[in-house]
Amino acid sequence: MNLKNTCLSLLAAGLLLMPCGAFADELITGRGLPEDYIEVKAKKVTSGPTLIFSDSPEMVYKNGVLYRDTVSGDVRIFFHHVNAMDSNKKLAVLLTNEKMRPAAYEVTNSSIGRAGWHYLKVGKETQQQYFDVGHKPYSGSLGMGDNAELLTGSGYVLEPNQLLVGTINLHTDRPVQVSVLMCDENSDFEIYNEYAPVQPMDEHPLRGTFEKSDWTYNVKKPLNTDKGVYMLELASEEQGFARGVDGTTGLDAINYGNYGVVYAVNFTISGTKPAAFYLNPLGGLFAGYGVLKKASEQKLLPLPHDKVAVGDSYDDLLKLGTLEPGTYSFIWSPPGASNLPIRLYWMQDGYQFNNEVK
Repeated sequence: MNLKNTCLSLLAAGLLLMPCGAFADELITGRGLPEDYIEVKAKKVTSGPTLIFSDSPEMVYKNGVLYRDTVSGDVRIFFHHVNAMDSNKKLAVLLTNEKMRPAAYEVTNSSIGRAGWHYLKVGKETQQQYFDVGHKPYSGSLGMGDNAELLTGSGYVLEPNQLLVGTINLHTDRPVQVSVLMCDENSDFEIYNEYAPVQPMDEHPLRGTFEKSDWTYNVKKPLNTDKGVYMLELASEEQGFARGVDGTTGLDAINYGNYGVVYAVNFTISGTKPAAFYLNPLGGLFAGYGVLKKASEQKLLPLPHDKVAVGDSYDDLLKLGTLEPGTYSFIWSPPGASNLPIRLYWMQDGYQFNNEVK
């Protein structure tokens, strides 16, 4: 789909757009990264829902509970699992009310990608759904011992070696148990959930429950690209990872990569000329989506547009837009199966890179 058709499709979906020309989707590679830059200083504010993160074991070799915890209020569930067994299996995300009083819940965003063998595509499609605006909330109530399955109502069948990624936002008025489980295709997952063993993590400790999973970076000073290049690194160890608790063991948990965390970078462009805004996937292959906002307008950004992923080279720079002076927000989340960290660069449009002839 070309850029014009993409814009028309998003407009039809009700998404307010900045001018199509503001998003260039130009990939610059092989020219090196800017050597001289001003490191952006930003104030980080954490808020938002409790994150249930389920990604270990990533490759599921045995049936069982992959993650479980009890939460209430605003909740975001992020899961990323592969059926590593030799037959079809069913993945389910189950809400259970273990208390006497009824528990009401509302799902406000259910973004479940199509299961597949191309892991980057699966993760990217889920992000596209998550950041789009066409979500239809639904609600329900759970009596004591009642369950609600959040993927399809009856779980999602995965063929061998298929990956499924999903992000679900919901609100509950009372504590409910969230269970992510894998079982046989024909199993009654509600009964199985009552006695299924909890699977241990694999070698990658990527699961846990984390408070305040919206991270906002407010850039302290306007970025005047007439005066130089600016850089902000995100989702790196130096910037810090979310810390929480593994609900199945009670042990400390660290979200290496901050998967399921939603970032908002608020910044102001100043200067006399337009600024070019770039994303550099410093850690390797990256395939996702984001949103660029200015005032009441916003644009859904494929990262990248014309192929699945960028990041074949350390110096890949994906142009996100040419920005006139003003105040903007860039919203994104680390995509499942993609690599981190990323860097954001702002520079004068037409900037000459290190090996270009001046």
